[in-house]
Amino acid sequence: MRVRWVRRAGLYGVLPLVVLAVAAFGWYRFSDTGRDHRYRARLADFCQGLIPEAESAVLTGHDEGGLGHDFHDGGPGEPVLDDCEVAGLRLAIGDVADRFTNTGGGAGVMTLLGPAGSDHLPVPLGGGWRGYTDLDSTGVVLPCGNRHSTVVVSATSDGSHTTGQARARQVARLVTATAVRAAERRHCEAKPGGEVPRVPGPAGEMPPESATGTCRGIPVQPVVDTGEVGWLKETDAGGTAPVERCELGRTVAFSSVAYSFEADYGVYAQRLRSRPDEEGDFGPPAGRERARAWATARCPGHTARALFLVDATEYADPKAGYLTSALRAFAERAAERHGCTGLRLPR
Repeated sequence: MRVRWVRRAGLYGVLPLVVLAVAAFGWYRFSDTGRDHRYRARLADFCQGLIPEAESAVLTGHDEGGLGHDFHDGGPGEPVLDDCEVAGLRLAIGDVADRFTNTGGGAGVMTLLGPAGSDHLPVPLGGGWRGYTDLDSTGVVLPCGNRHSTVVVSATSDGSHTTGQARARQVARLVTATAVRAAERRHCEAKPGGEVPRVPGPAGEMPPESATGTCRGIPVQPVVDTGEVGWLKETDAGGTAPVERCELGRTVAFSSVAYSFEADYGVYAQRLRSRPDEEGDFGPPAGRERARAWATARCPGHTARALFLVDATEYADPKAGYLTSALRAFAERAAERHGCTGLRLPR
């Protein structure tokens, strides 16, 4: 009889513990609080702990399923790279020495930096940040004041989410907050910006003579007269974006770009340039080909030369004289905005 009582007592003692364990498991798996706890636990070792909770949760909804691949790389003499996925965004987080040159090969941080294939021109992030967004990709750079290096964070959409100004601002907040964490973790003394303002809408087609931003000063009458150009697209020329673009084009049956101008600074110029003694694009400080011309300049805060270029597409009939004069006008104004000197132009 005593044995039976002891068994019952033991059973009654274990049952509450089982109930508590089931309740705890249910809380952990199904409650909002448990979900948030799991998300924080995953972030602790995801992407080297560089992804901030608040800014990423706006995009993932605290769902750890929104955190995808996670890759870390960076050998001797190579830029440090963290490559990870957050809510359909591929984040590349790098620490790049000013004198590093992009020799291609592999998927290093230089290869992952945008912009890449967007239908929209990059606009400055504003808020005191050296950054841009084109709605599909967003990037920000933090030059290190205590060493010749730059922390850069780039986010590129995989197309699984609808792009727009509101989401672009959320992505920009994630990118800037991640850059600040990366700079602190890597002992980079950098000056961050403030609140990211509202992202402006995509640039539209404008009359070619109405330029006030990144296209201002480019001679358009010669290519208007030939029928190659009937409109331009440009963005604000605030002098803070690491990538700036201007497009000249025309519309017949459809809109087509004839001439594309681009200015790249710091790491974004490094990603395009190869060593002068190696085969590759933009090795010499200035040059011209049949449908392309480029120039470079020295800009404050970075030892790598900025790159200014013009590309003529299949919808243009490029003349060497026009490529050179148009590039000169574009590069001189872009260099002035960014305080660059020593502009080297093709002859």
